[in-house]
Amino acid sequence: MIDLEQARRRAKERLRQQRRTSPGVKLTAVQHTLACELGYAGWPALGRDTERFAPVDEPDAVVWQGVRRVSVACLVRDPDAPGGAVLVLHRREGRWVVPSGAPADGEDVWDDAVLRIPMETMGFRRQETHPFALDGDRRHVVFWVLGGRYAGTRMDAAEVEWWTGPVADGAALLREQGDGALASLVEGADESRRSMTYERRAADVHRTLTGINLAATTAQGGSGFGGTDEEWRDARGKLVEALDPARLSVRLLDQACANGHLAISMVGWASEIGIELTPYGVDIAPELVDRARADHPSLASHFFVGDALRWMHPEGERFEVVHLLLDVVPPELHAALIQHQLDHVVAPGGRLVMSEYGDPPTARSAEALVTRAGFDVAGRTRQPTRNGRPRGCPSVWIDVSRDERG
Repeated sequence: MIDLEQARRRAKERLRQQRRTSPGVKLTAVQHTLACELGYAGWPALGRDTERFAPVDEPDAVVWQGVRRVSVACLVRDPDAPGGAVLVLHRREGRWVVPSGAPADGEDVWDDAVLRIPMETMGFRRQETHPFALDGDRRHVVFWVLGGRYAGTRMDAAEVEWWTGPVADGAALLREQGDGALASLVEGADESRRSMTYERRAADVHRTLTGINLAATTAQGGSGFGGTDEEWRDARGKLVEALDPARLSVRLLDQACANGHLAISMVGWASEIGIELTPYGVDIAPELVDRARADHPSLASHFFVGDALRWMHPEGERFEVVHLLLDVVPPELHAALIQHQLDHVVAPGGRLVMSEYGDPPTARSAEALVTRAGFDVAGRTRQPTRNGRPRGCPSVWIDVSRDERG
């Protein structure tokens, strides 16, 4: 089967031959004729069916300044779907497609374009971001992202028709409409997701969060939150309900702390209910830990670089309250992540509080994820709000018995 590069070479050779007798012939005309001979309606249809891509094994090897087009395979976690995720397509001009477009002037491809393009074209808000394919000219890069439908109001999000289903079904649908290249790409996205090593995932997450958080202009923005101070309190302030009112003094460790703003905010929120809270934080990104230390110099020794799946205090200290974001690891590692916290980070008699941010359905709520990992939930916060509206699912916690010794 011919691929796009072969077709391009064949068209250019035919153009040279025809210009010997017809100097005015155009490349577009030759391409159209060749595409029709190969059974396609035209050159764009041939390209959609035959373009080929090479894997991106080392993102640092991509010349990002040379990228002229970005395409994004959008996936949503679904524990009941094959492989644990479903594909999302949107309808454009009568065809099902993935978000695709050119980076805007001054945009960083990874930090900006991969956020903007799915948002503007189909109202999809990315979370995890992973480049996995590059065309032969090294100018068209393809990412797969995990995320979901945008429910906020701070960014312009398109409202278009979605198709959601297993990746295999989506690929079949794309092939039926003549988009074989795109079908291969979404299959490649799923294979990349399934085969990705933990180390590669951690490196990509590090790259994504570092760029976004360090570019933020507000303290909450540096912690990955796009709203105002009031919205921050509405959305995150419910975590104070996870504090045991019988404990008047606690040390709280925030895993995936970014710039430390949540841990610091908890100090004030806890004081409102009569609890003295001392904040600590851990993040996998040294750059973000440096920011936390710089923003809070008197507490610089309270912030550590580490992977939540493995980190332990260098002197073996443990904490009365540990807050953990479940999306720091893929779902298949949730059990190991939670057990590590209980065995090595949470103090005997302490509490492990777990959150899944955003607005996930019940099947992907923090409680569902913790239960699926094999643990019993001891309590949960009330539902947080955003702009006065209920949004998201409650954070939940596990209590550690006082006689437990890790």
